[in-house]
Amino acid sequence: MNYQILKIKLAQIIECVDYYTGEPSINILIKKGKDALYYDEIDVIKYTITELIEWYDNNIVKICSNEYIDNKDVHKKNINILKELQEFAESDDFDPPAHKRASTFKETALDKLIVLISRFHLIAKQLRHRYDSRSTLDISDEYDVQDLLHSLLYLYFDDVRPEEWTPSYAGKCSRQDFLLKNENIVIEVKKTRNGLSEKELGDQLIVDIARYKTHQNCKTLVCFVYDPEERILNPVGIESDLTAEHDGLKVIVKIIQK
Repeated sequence: MNYQILKIKLAQIIECVDYYTGEPSINILIKKGKDALYYDEIDVIKYTITELIEWYDNNIVKICSNEYIDNKDVHKKNINILKELQEFAESDDFDPPAHKRASTFKETALDKLIVLISRFHLIAKQLRHRYDSRSTLDISDEYDVQDLLHSLLYLYFDDVRPEEWTPSYAGKCSRQDFLLKNENIVIEVKKTRNGLSEKELGDQLIVDIARYKTHQNCKTLVCFVYDPEERILNPVGIESDLTAEHDGLKVIVKIIQK
């Protein structure tokens, strides 16, 4: 085993637990664990493994006795994998990247953007709870997502340009949602809706990637898909398939469900 394999296995287990439970305390651990895997925060990764082992110790009997749980064997296997990960993380063979292990690691503009997107759903939920039931922004369509994200971007970025137009592609033009010109980052925003299948979403993202390859100010394309109703059944698969370097364009796909 190596560090990258540990990250893959732990990410799979985190997704499995996240799908199973809505328990607030474990959801916080899951959120922090995902962030730790992204940023290679070694101490938090180790802590997440330990806490997941303890959570399984307290819940495996309940999981196995639940007639509505079909993947009981997967949860049993997760316990053994977590113990293997814990043993490896404490061994001399543990090989996390030294450049991110240092406490002096500096956040890039892209790092800050990914954290902001990752926490978008928490912010959207919090906005619904105002004193005396006062009116607020309720995220019901893609325009609402754009409005809230636009405001949040100013936390980190001074020059945020909405509604720029991409060059013509296959006889069509497409409006990009936000351009961070100083950082050469474009953010494409989508919200899932009834009737938009996973295949259609994937096809749209592929077309978007092809369009932005020719944009002079776009070196990194971040595709933010907001899916609060969890219409996408395999978000990890779509993210993994499309997050890559595409002919010199760095593409990151983030599907946020909760």
